[in-house]
Amino acid sequence: MRQVPNSSLVVFTILRLLPAPTPLTTAPTKRHTAMNGGNAMTGMISKTDSSGAALSAKTLERGRKSIAGGDSSTMRVLPYHIPLVADRGEGCRLWDVDGNEYIDLNMAYGPLLLGHRPKQVIEAVYRQISEQGSQLGFPTEVTIRVAEKLKQLFPSIELLRFANSGTEACASAIRLARTYTGRKKLIMFEGHYHGWSEAVFTKYHAPLDMLPECGYGPAIPGTTGMTDALDDVITCQWNDLDALERCLAEHGDEAAAVIMEPISGNAGLLMPRDGYLQTVREMIHDKGGLLIFDEVITGMRVSPGGAQEHYMVSPDITVVSKAMGGGYPVGSFGASAEIMSCITNGPLFHGGVFSGNAVVMSAAEAVLDTVLADKENIYAHLHAIADQLAGGIADIYNRLNIPAQVYHLGPLLAGLITKEEVEGLYNYRDVRRHCDFDRYIQFQHHMQRSGVYFHPNEFEPMFLSTAHTSADIDEVLERWEDGARQCLVR
Repeated sequence: MRQVPNSSLVVFTILRLLPAPTPLTTAPTKRHTAMNGGNAMTGMISKTDSSGAALSAKTLERGRKSIAGGDSSTMRVLPYHIPLVADRGEGCRLWDVDGNEYIDLNMAYGPLLLGHRPKQVIEAVYRQISEQGSQLGFPTEVTIRVAEKLKQLFPSIELLRFANSGTEACASAIRLARTYTGRKKLIMFEGHYHGWSEAVFTKYHAPLDMLPECGYGPAIPGTTGMTDALDDVITCQWNDLDALERCLAEHGDEAAAVIMEPISGNAGLLMPRDGYLQTVREMIHDKGGLLIFDEVITGMRVSPGGAQEHYMVSPDITVVSKAMGGGYPVGSFGASAEIMSCITNGPLFHGGVFSGNAVVMSAAEAVLDTVLADKENIYAHLHAIADQLAGGIADIYNRLNIPAQVYHLGPLLAGLITKEEVEGLYNYRDVRRHCDFDRYIQFQHHMQRSGVYFHPNEFEPMFLSTAHTSADIDEVLERWEDGARQCLVR
């Protein structure tokens, strides 16, 4: 059964196969439980999972003697992850220290819109470092040029500021909303992630029994060691206007803003229902609050101007990060001149020694110049290969009667394996309730060993780049079918 809510979204509903599961070829030896933003997830680690990854495993063991957990991001060293220490990347390919080659469907969690080591980014950064300097400690013209070019893609932004990450930009956007409105409360959504700052780090993958039946409630801290900053945050079920209406009836007069991922990219890549974004904008405006779009994932990916361009909904404040940096650490937040006057005229402070530093800005300018010069062809290519991959995965699951949901919008994709046939997945609770996380991990292990990498956490989407070709996608699909037959057919 196929559903197409709009011309750019493909949703495939797959039938379930009745025969008993095919046994694994390797006996699992240990079960791990990992906490990702409060999400308990299990994965079976087999005796042979580290075969071909001996040097990666040894390197990570060495790393754990100096770096807590072996790396500076938990998401890169989850306990159900096959060891992988990267050595180099080129185009859409990645090599690890063991010499294994992968077609990369992760693209560094999204920033590599142009692939690994794009020539234009390398040249721009080298020129900046060798001829002008990496960090000058004063305003630079390259920073101004990047702001001007970013505004061309996001007309809702009149003025902006740069930061060093999406987390920083989101934290500043929230302070901006609170300063402008004079209110404190913030409404967020279950399954949405806006960074790990004190202001917003909730248990975004909370167990279902911790979520309120009414569809909204107090935010749950995402980690230990937090203060009471989340006391002014309410989390609500996404894609549910009735739940938001009840939430606003109770808290709307105190709400500075509603903040959301316009496409839910941290809960399995879920699309907004028709008219949802526009209606949320109207609802929060009726209460005197602002709408913040966190386009860290979607900005310059689903379209040049992000989800707001695709859905034709203008937020009051926009956060853009990942893709604009071409692999360099950058974030930005922007709004109308009136809202941003809170910074330009006070009283809101925003700073950062490395914010808008020249090296990062030179990389961002190279990405923006590439997109602005040829955005029609670039996004036509991205959408074509995404259609090819999503359609191919859905066809495999259909033919093999594997219950799943395949979603994509441009070069953002998710192939969610479910426990049984479902009509659709619309919010975090649906994904948590119906998706088969253990089988997805087992399938990811097979795919990684066969030379295709995507993240083993089923909540994480896949990313494509301009470096992926139709031939690369054919290669992925050939291995995908083999993996599905071995790991997913029941």
